[in-house]
Formats: sequence, C-alpha cells, structure tokens
Amino acid sequence: MNVAVVGAGSIGTRHQRILKQLGHQVSIVSAKLPNAKFRSLAEALEKQSFDYVVIASQTSQHFDDFTTLINSKFTGRVLIEKPLFAETHRLNATKFSFAAVGYNLRFHPALVWLKATLPQLGALSSANLYVGKYLPTWRPNTDYRQSSSARDISGGGVLHDLSHELDIAQNFFGDWRKLAALGGKFSDLEIKTSDTYSILMSTTKCHAVSIQLNYLDRVDQRNITINGNNGTITIDLIANTARLNESEVKFDVNPDDTYIAQHQAVISGDSNNLCSLDAALKVVVTIKSIEKSVQKQKWISQ
Repeated sequence: MNVAVVGAGSIGTRHQRILKQLGHQVSIVSAKLPNAKFRSLAEALEKQSFDYVVIASQTSQHFDDFTTLINSKFTGRVLIEKPLFAETHRLNATKFSFAAVGYNLRFHPALVWLKATLPQLGALSSANLYVGKYLPTWRPNTDYRQSSSARDISGGGVLHDLSHELDIAQNFFGDWRKLAALGGKFSDLEIKTSDTYSILMSTTKCHAVSIQLNYLDRVDQRNITINGNNGTITIDLIANTARLNESEVKFDVNPDDTYIAQHQAVISGDSNNLCSLDAALKVVVTIKSIEKSVQKQKWISQ
C-alpha cells in the first residue's frame, strides 16, 4: 500500500518503521522534519494518492488532520493515534473505506486472552487498572521537558498519554454511569501537564472500577486485577502474564507486535480487536468528565 504517516515524533517514527518493514511505501508528513516528503497533510493529499493514512501528529492536531481528510474526500483507510481528539468534537460523516483509533493494547495477547476468559468470572464486583511510567526515561534520546507529554498546548498529560486504561475499562466493563477523580501535577517533574490521576467509576458491567495513571513509577508497571463471583483474574502487561485464580499463562510478546497486528487489522478490514471512532470518542468524553470531576471536586454522572 501507499501510506502517508502524519507526524515524525516517537510514535510516528515507529509507525513509519513498522509499515516499511511490512513492505509498504511510506511517505512522511511533517512540518518539523527537514527530510519529510510533505510539509502538511493537505499538501500530501493534493500531490499524491494514498491507500492508507496514519495520523500520528500531536493530539491537539488530530481533529484538524481528521477534518483535512474529510474535506479532501479521502476514501482510503485511516488510523488515528490515541486519544482520538484533545477535545470533544462531533464525528462528521466520512468517505473512508475503514477507520480505527490506535489503542493497540487491544492486540496484546493477554488482553485477547482476557476477552475470551472474562465470562468465566461471572458477575463482576471490582476491577483495578494501574499504569505507571517514569516520563524522563520513557522516550530514550528525548528531553522529556520538550516532549508533547509535557505541554498542554500539544494535548499532552497523563490522561491522554495513558488513556489505554480508559479504553480497556470501557471495552471490558461497559460505559461508566458515574465517576469521581483526583488528579494534577503532584511531583517535581518539569512539565506543564498533570502527572497523576486516580479515578473511581461504576460501570454497566462492574460495580467498582479504579484506575491509577502516573508519570512517576521508576519501575514500569501496567497491571489489571478483576474480581468476580467465580474468582480473580490478574494481568501483568510488563511481565506478559495472565492468571485465572491459580492457573497462569505466559505470553511471548515483542514491543512491535501489537502495532503490527493493529496495522494488519486496519489493512485487512478486520474490526474484531480494533477501536472504532465512536468508541474512541467515548474515551475523549470520559477524559473530559474526569477533568470536570477534579475541577468541581464532585461525582460526575453520564
């Protein structure tokens, strides 16, 4: 396929590399990278025909790039990096042949296993999702203070960067009914964005879901615990293990595997594990509701 990757940051560079490895022709679209083929998405669409466009620009730029595709009457395949938008926007009608949002963790074999295994727990009582990554060491060879994560104007912050957990909660436990949160910049990191959020919600399928997101863990952690009438599931997405009560499963996962599977699904049109635009927009609404809860110091209801 002829692919345009919009954005040349860490995630855009990863998409470029993987798509080239998969044998596709890749054009880089970036106003900041000197050797980029195109300076803007509008220029790229005017000068060349593409089968597939990956929007991996800063989160604050996603809606403008999405609108450019619509206005250009683009009819190919589209992948937009998570989160879908920095703000809540209406999803206008498109002519895309296929579209998805980059919640690639859905393709982690432990979460594929969870999708098949979760019904064994029966009725769900509680769930806890925890992710902690130390921002200064997250992206090698990058000054974290200059990264998009550190700047509100770029759509950064831990709620956006680590919104996988919000998508996981929504995907497995259903829409939330009410939520409350604490969050903000609680550390001495030299950033303009929030570094910590603790969220409590009640969902349609689980009475109590707690989610912890932070930029502060010096040892990476990403785990899930779910309690149901028939037992407990625990998942460690760093160690790549899953456990149902006393039975443990170990998965062999390389860092690029979930991204490769995601691209292959978009290209083949297999929506089974992909995040739709509508589902991703719900995550944006959740992010805004979490921020509102912190601001108003109150529970928020749907």
